[in-house]
Amino acid sequence: MTPDIYLIWYKNDESSLERVAGFAYTWICAKQMAKDLYSIKRRVDKSKDVITGVSLLEAGCLYTITLPKKKWQILPLMAILTTTE
Repeated sequence: MTPDIYLIWYKNDESSLERVAGFAYTWICAKQMAKDLYSIKRRVDKSKDVITGVSLLEAGCLYTITLPKKKWQILPLMAILTTTE
């Protein structure tokens, strides 16, 4: 069994490509790194529409066509709007 790797990424807007900024071996570390990256991109780089997230990869696999096992957007928080009737 190969270990999982959490890849931390960001996008400058919805249509841009994801850019890798780092990786972690635990979810807790990866989530915090994505939050820190969001703060850096917003405050230091002055990016307005930045999105940060985490993808779960399997060590030893090449991802040319295959998608990551899982993928999460960390910030900004995504909201699901539903109507209550």
